[in-house]
Amino acid sequence: MKALLSCMTSIYLWVVGITLGGILACGVLSAPVIFNASDYLSKAGITDLYMTRYASGVLMTQIFVRCSYALNAVAIFVLVYELLAFNTSSKKSLFLLAVGAFSVVLIFLFTLYYTPSIVAMQQEGVAATSTEEFESIHTQSEMVFVILFVALSAGFLWRVFMLKMDTPSAPKKARVTRK
Repeated sequence: MKALLSCMTSIYLWVVGITLGGILACGVLSAPVIFNASDYLSKAGITDLYMTRYASGVLMTQIFVRCSYALNAVAIFVLVYELLAFNTSSKKSLFLLAVGAFSVVLIFLFTLYYTPSIVAMQQEGVAATSTEEFESIHTQSEMVFVILFVALSAGFLWRVFMLKMDTPSAPKKARVTRK
């Protein structure tokens, strides 16, 4: 069982690392480019194509819709892994269990509440995305995404720290002193 959990821990860290990279790619790399697409296109000499903020939002939402499928799978994996790790570990960490559960709640909040709400408002047209309600929901979804990144990062780093603490260190060689 210990070998299986060790293998699962490696896969877990890999999945969480990829998820953190995906969150960065969506929020930090893609969003600024998508929302400033017209500027980039005009600098490249493409002046016959203008993209409105609404059109940019529709494109960005499609990126997040696709990201949501992966995030939901990650949430299920995190939940299963954290419960197994907590129940089988000799050093039970309530912190890791809580951070894992918090991350799962944030993922589902983002994918099952905020993303569908934003999609529904976008389907109503430009006017619906110009309201204070839309702006509020959008800002909240951004905050949830940032908090999710912090929570996953904390769980990832703490899990690595716990691995380091569980790894036996090499025995130190006895120093031979000459008289």
